[in-house]
Amino acid sequence: MEVGTTVKNQPRAGNMSSIIEAGTAACRLYGPAKTNVADIARLLGKSPASVYKIFPSKAAIWDAIAGNFFETVLRFTPSADGELTSAASRLKETALGQRRLMLQARHGDSQMFHLVVLAAESSWPSFRDHLKRLHAYVGGLVSTGIATEEFVPTNVDAAASCFCASIISLWDPRLISALHSSQCELSAHELASFAVAALSQVPPGEESMAAE
Repeated sequence: MEVGTTVKNQPRAGNMSSIIEAGTAACRLYGPAKTNVADIARLLGKSPASVYKIFPSKAAIWDAIAGNFFETVLRFTPSADGELTSAASRLKETALGQRRLMLQARHGDSQMFHLVVLAAESSWPSFRDHLKRLHAYVGGLVSTGIATEEFVPTNVDAAASCFCASIISLWDPRLISALHSSQCELSAHELASFAVAALSQVPPGEESMAAE
């Protein structure tokens, strides 16, 4: 990209960030259902028309706000010494850590959590991107586990998809929203352990082929 183009786009990027920040504040104040573009513009000291010059629609603004929340608040960061632990341990840490972030948002940032539930219910791009990031990270750990012979050789993409699908109840905001507050944490540990252990076993299709 040319320098001139980069400089030209900087004000727009700054405006987008300001709108997302104000939109997040408005959502926390009024809730996503009651917040409108006029509320966001008022917090910015601008007109709604100026907001629409940056985002083409209200839906695009809400998706950007949700995307920023997924990226900054709901993006699990492994422990600093994660590289020294086994791939299996890091997978379990990721499964449970991502769940904790969702639960913390549900209990401590309820309005924003409601927004990501809406993102999941309507399959917004922000939610799909969030799932893609999780899938890619899991795939990287599966690949590492195969290389270190922790996990049996298999199709990495398929294994990552199966792992993510098997623990989706720990990650999907729609399912977490429906959880009873007294649900035992042990069940999450058991599910994560079960899903990780499955990667160390011969996949059913390969096992049947070996028996022939």
